[in-house]
Amino acid sequence: MDTVEKNRQAFTGQSEGFSSDGDTYADAEELAWMLEELPVSPGAKALDIATGTGEFARALSPMVGAVVGLDATDAMMEKGEKFVEQARIKNINFKKGVVQDMPFGDASFDIVSCRYAFHHFADPKPVISEMVRVCKPGGHVIIVDIIIPDESTAVENNYYEWLCDQSHTRALHPGEFETCFRLFGMEVISARTRVLENEFVEWMDFSLTEKQHREEILRAVHAELKGGPKTGLGVYEKDSVLCFNQLGLSIVGRTPA
Repeated sequence: MDTVEKNRQAFTGQSEGFSSDGDTYADAEELAWMLEELPVSPGAKALDIATGTGEFARALSPMVGAVVGLDATDAMMEKGEKFVEQARIKNINFKKGVVQDMPFGDASFDIVSCRYAFHHFADPKPVISEMVRVCKPGGHVIIVDIIIPDESTAVENNYYEWLCDQSHTRALHPGEFETCFRLFGMEVISARTRVLENEFVEWMDFSLTEKQHREEILRAVHAELKGGPKTGLGVYEKDSVLCFNQLGLSIVGRTPA
């Protein structure tokens, strides 16, 4: 099974876990943080790739003229369309397609965005190449994703992320996104990180983690809390709840003029 099909299957299942109000993964404070250093204008045309149910597209929509949400999973887009209709947003349209070969012409958009999806892609470079291709000269690309928080436990971190959700491929190392941006001629104008707090049970429940994988993750977590091998997840307890931290990156680049 290729990565695209694996992602379709995973997100078709996970789409059922999105709340009916559209607020799942739509934390207002975090979305505002993502938008802080993204240049926008009222007439801009934006593309949000791997949009899922359109959380970032909805956050971006009041600031621009139009947004297209691209995704490969019908179930996610159907939920997104319902959320857009409920919110009475008129300037968002969804289109089905894969991020490695986008169904758009060159220089079609002023802004191209992607939020928390790159760790599901087999290789970041073809996707970033496509983002640059469909972005207008002097336009902006923004990527938000989890990255490796500690180089020394990168293998462990990716392993346990994969155990939880087998559509996970690899979280990039710090600096890899900047390297990729420059590879495709972009100027990096902003790169910021943010700690993302998670509860293990919620994380696994939403990801539909298989029973044996849940058990393996929890064994490793309890062992780490007792001084055992590190999982790379930044494990801790908060009010007797098992928690961990991910490291989120928001990076904005300007395409060659």
